[in-house]
Parts: sequence; structure tokens; C-alpha cells
Amino acid sequence: EMIKVEIISGFLGAGKTTFINKRLKELKEKFGEEKIVLIENEFGDISIDSEFIVEGVEIEKISSGCICCVLKENFRESLEKIIENDIDRILIEPTGLGLLGEILKISKSEKISKKCEVTSVTTIIDGENYLEQVDIFGSFFYDQIENAKTLYISKTDHMDVEIIFKIEESLKEINSRAKTIFEMENIKSMSITDFKIDIDRLRGILEELSSEQYGKILRGKGFLENYSFNIVNGKYEIVEDSKKRNNKLILIGNLDTENIRKLFN
Repeated sequence: EMIKVEIISGFLGAGKTTFINKRLKELKEKFGEEKIVLIENEFGDISIDSEFIVEGVEIEKISSGCICCVLKENFRESLEKIIENDIDRILIEPTGLGLLGEILKISKSEKISKKCEVTSVTTIIDGENYLEQVDIFGSFFYDQIENAKTLYISKTDHMDVEIIFKIEESLKEINSRAKTIFEMENIKSMSITDFKIDIDRLRGILEELSSEQYGKILRGKGFLENYSFNIVNGKYEIVEDSKKRNNKLILIGNLDTENIRKLFN
């Protein structure tokens, strides 16, 4: 059976340690007998060791450099040695300045890919500082977002819905394929692209969404050909636009995501 590999990336202070501890607790509760190794890359990061609260997890530290840059071969060799042991799952935490794309390339190398399967690639986004950081850190930040399968946005509990929406829009521009999860109780976000409906059908859908039968929508925005539309606290507006755009919708709220998607099929 293949060794499952989970990669948890993110900038310093984004909340990787908290996320990893939570994930390890979930794994121990669900698969109590699994043998898990955490590969931690300390490069200015605070070691997870002092905060570690899950017993039975082996920690492999790679220090004094970044596993996707100067320590690339060290990481490859360490990973190759680890997978020779009887283990079930590996969690990899690259340094906050690491290039996620390089970690994925190493995981696809012949010797490693024969024994390992990358089952999740999550980038933790600092919701409080994202809009400022994305401009400052450029390629490092884009790489971590572009290569993720899931974008987990932390520190959003008390954030204004309008700011959350801006973060969602920005992330979708960089990586439209990734699933986005906001760290908010009962609040979800979703996006739908390339749907094929006409303006009359759009009006009908927005009426249905405003009725709250598909959950309470806090904020929504989208485009249908040369129309743009907004939803704010259950009220919608459609505006004709001179510019034609790709059909796209982003919603934030307490959403029935499965049935909302069916409306656009």
C-alpha cells in the first residue's frame, strides 16, 4: 500500500503549527494505529516540538536551510530513507519561504513516487495580512498558492465580509482550481466558473438565492457575459457592462454548496 503524503505549506505566522496539530489529532482519532512521520523544515520557524500535543508521531527535522533550495538533495535523501521504514503517512512542513513547486517535483521523483502518493497539498494563508503580503513577497507567495489543491485562510473569524471577498477573488485569480476554506464557524465560500445560462435564468437563480432556501448569502459577486451582478445580505443587483467577461460566480455565507452548484448546471 502506498504511503500517503500530505504537504502543508504557508508563510511564517500563517498558522501552520495550529493547522498541523489539528490535522494530526484528526488522523489519530480516525486512524489510531497509523504510523505517522512529520518532516519539519526549521529555517527561522519556531520548532513545532515545544507545542506538539499528539503522541506517537515521529518528527524528522531538517535544519539550517530550505528543503526546496540549498537542502534539496538532503530532503530527497531523508525522504528516501524514511519511506524504507514501515510507515503509513508523512506530513511535510516546508519552511515559510519555501517553493511548494520544488517540493512537489521531489515527491514525483522515480524512487519516491513508487512508494508515495501525495494525497493533499494545503497552503495556509494569513487572512489578516494576505492582501499586503501578496504584493510584497511576489513569486514565493504565488508559488505556494498556484501549487496548492486547498487554500486554508486563517484568522478570519472577526474579519469584514468585504475583505474576505477580496481575498477570495485574489486567490481565485492566482489559482482557480484550488478549494478555498475560511477559518470561520459555519461560513463557507464557493466559486463556479464557465456556467452556461442566459440572463433570464440568472435572474431566476438570484431570486432563489435571495430567498435563503440555499442558505444565507453574506456576499456574492459574478459575471455573465456582458453583465455583472452582486449579492449583499440577500439582495441582488444586475448591471449591464460594456466589457464581456468569462462567466464566474463567487459566494460567501452559510451555503448549501451542493444544491447551489446544481442551479447552474
